[in-house]
Amino acid sequence: MKSRNQNVGIAGMGFYFPKEIVSTRKIVDEEGIEEKAYIVSGIDYIYKPSDDDTPSYMAYNSSIEAMKDAGIAPENIDMIIIAVFKNDYWHWQMSAWLKDKIGAENAVTLEVKGGCAAHFYAIETAVDQICGSEDINTVLVVSSERMYGYGWPTFLSSGSQAVILKRNCEKLRYLGFYTSNMIRYHENAYIKAGGTANPFSKDTEWNGEGFIENIVVNKDLYFEHIKPHFFDRFSEVTVNLTKMTGRKLSDVKYMVTLTQQKDFEKRILNSIGIPDVPCGREYKNNLGHFSGADSYIILDKAIKDGKIKKGDLILSFTIGGIAWCGTMIEY
Repeated sequence: MKSRNQNVGIAGMGFYFPKEIVSTRKIVDEEGIEEKAYIVSGIDYIYKPSDDDTPSYMAYNSSIEAMKDAGIAPENIDMIIIAVFKNDYWHWQMSAWLKDKIGAENAVTLEVKGGCAAHFYAIETAVDQICGSEDINTVLVVSSERMYGYGWPTFLSSGSQAVILKRNCEKLRYLGFYTSNMIRYHENAYIKAGGTANPFSKDTEWNGEGFIENIVVNKDLYFEHIKPHFFDRFSEVTVNLTKMTGRKLSDVKYMVTLTQQKDFEKRILNSIGIPDVPCGREYKNNLGHFSGADSYIILDKAIKDGKIKKGDLILSFTIGGIAWCGTMIEY
């Protein structure tokens, strides 16, 4: 297994967060959430969106900041990819709207629908497009989610993260990507109505207005086949990344991942065998969980604080559903 010869890096990053910051302690009291859920989360504050903070509005603002950071004019963007779970409207392509809004007249557009893993695949797709086409040199990848209040007590936040990937960029260069999935256990969670196999009808049973209440969860399958191997999967991803890139695990200087439960980072590092590597966990208390782009917020903060230095090898991990995804990056 070998990594392709690629020379794609991050030329710039931009972020947008709502102005209002809410204490999760206050949410626990107001919603009557169990104290245990609050303690386990390790999240103290999250961002609450205003009425104006739609996913598209936040995507526009983070994109403008990313272009400024990269020194890239909109007409020089060749492709726009947006990773999104909750869009402004159903079946509405935000990437096409963003192209027009920022004036990226030469860009082709693409939407990657899904949860946390969608951002990982959007980034990997961007790198693939640059490596595979002489006409695509600069790609804008955006994740923008308005998740506040969605599925308590997970303490989901709201905001947007934009990155600009560029050919022959030596800063934050992508070395390799790897995914380990357990697709054979896809029935761990699903919605039984609403697709082409089982379309809605007047007799369809549906609880509430959203779909969270309608997800069918096979807890026995999860606890028997998935949970016992949850953190082992990160080890598998790491082993394959080191094989692909020819880099040593001992050379890794920093790790970034999703903003999840209190000891999430520690358990990943123990699983992959580098327990003392810095991981930016000190940043997550005041962020909450946005999407698969959490790691880029932490990456940006660590670089600005001087915790990541030129030449450092960085591991970035994402978990989405039953897919464990890893990226190796060199600063």
